[in-house]
Amino acid sequence: MTRLDLDWLAAQTAQNIIKNTTDGQDPDDVDNLLTKALGILQENGIYAAFLYLYSRTREREQPIAEQARAALLATTPKLGLTPPPDIRAATPVLDFLTNQICQDLDILLLFKQLWEQTLIYARYGAKARSVEKKSREEAARKAQEKAEKAQVQP
Repeated sequence: MTRLDLDWLAAQTAQNIIKNTTDGQDPDDVDNLLTKALGILQENGIYAAFLYLYSRTREREQPIAEQARAALLATTPKLGLTPPPDIRAATPVLDFLTNQICQDLDILLLFKQLWEQTLIYARYGAKARSVEKKSREEAARKAQEKAEKAQVQP
């Protein structure tokens, strides 16, 4: 039997969320959505967290929520469960959560802990990306100011 390091799985999954939300998504939007999803997961459970992720309708949030859902569900085969083939639709995924995860307390607690850790790591990744972005913007602003000063002085 193969041993699986759940912390490693959480870190890998979080990295995938961050990698897949780099193009066009503001890191602050990613952090905000992941923070809310984490809070709902911790306070209300797995089912509520997925309801939240499926209910995102704002243009900025939809791609982030979609990536988070896909990444979290991608962990299920590694722990012996098979998610529905079409995870874009809410109903089959919510049925899967109800019938495969939520009905067994041990499995429920395992996935809740794994997904909490994943979202925590992903939040930190989004925050780090936000700091990098702000640092690059600040450096570009300073370079622009320096170039403007050099043009003004003879």
